[in-house]
Amino acid sequence: MSRRDALAAGLRLRTRRLRRRGGILMYHCIAQESVDPWAICVSPQAFDEQMAVLAGARAATDLGDFAGDDAYTRAGARVAVTFDDGYLDNLTTALPILERHAIPATIFVIGNGVGRTREFWWDALQRALLSGPLPEQLDFPFGIGPHTYTLAELPGDPAFVPGWRADFDPAVTPRQQLFRALWDAVVVLEPAEQDDAVDHLLDWAGQPASAPTTRGAVDEAQFARLAEHPLVTIGSHTLDHPSLTDLSPERQAAQIREGRRTVEDLVGRPVTRFSYPYGRFDDTARAAVRDTGIDIACTSVPVPAITGDDRHALPRLQPTDMDGDGFARWLRGNYGLLTATGR
Repeated sequence: MSRRDALAAGLRLRTRRLRRRGGILMYHCIAQESVDPWAICVSPQAFDEQMAVLAGARAATDLGDFAGDDAYTRAGARVAVTFDDGYLDNLTTALPILERHAIPATIFVIGNGVGRTREFWWDALQRALLSGPLPEQLDFPFGIGPHTYTLAELPGDPAFVPGWRADFDPAVTPRQQLFRALWDAVVVLEPAEQDDAVDHLLDWAGQPASAPTTRGAVDEAQFARLAEHPLVTIGSHTLDHPSLTDLSPERQAAQIREGRRTVEDLVGRPVTRFSYPYGRFDDTARAAVRDTGIDIACTSVPVPAITGDDRHALPRLQPTDMDGDGFARWLRGNYGLLTATGR
């Protein structure tokens, strides 16, 4: 991000803190992970403490309240919890914590992800690139054409630098640069080709092809347990989790429509909530979501939601693996939420 863009983003955030506002939180995995370049994993202990903060402030609300005016206050006193993708730990680890604190959550599920027997491609890519020593040269035959990458690492270079965020920090080490280059190459591939590409990378890296149990998706029976729980509302996350902005309007509409239909068939009732994969959306995707009959859709734009926001492009905040005190400071100091003054 350029200095000019950073200043503009800071100004928008400060302006939002003066409006009636609320927070929508975006979680993915509730698991203890030492390698997490996108910071999508929150440990069970940290998640428990974060939910305790919401419960103690009586702040937790359902995402649906953000479609109207009920969730917006001068104190930023209302916060909704959401999850993306449909990881198994949402059921086994997150749900008991949500039950303990009586906090509702929306879980956005990938239509073809339910019952998936292998890890998602982004988890496989992380495992291949950031888990151990690698050969110096990679021949990558996928995408627009064959490409050869050279990994010019020095002896002692770490596979993963703790704290490095692939979404915010520059790629400095050869390993980071290769990870980002391959992520950008794989994200635009067709779903089947994405799996083929990461299989190729796992084999090149000497990693086993089988998925680790900590990053599995729910199967149909586990999904049913989530869907029938009174604290859980199921939403759609497209059919295959594509980068919508890299698709034609027709394919955007098909991914959105078929993803919703697949999840509705599984849950047995209408699905009216949606989140954009990777947070990527444009006017065409937003129109397709609206025309599909979705009531409320979420992005990953990291600002609090305010009155007047488009309910088909609501922003969300991504908590990281911080304890309860840090979480409360993050909500208050960064986003003006749970300020305890004003309504």
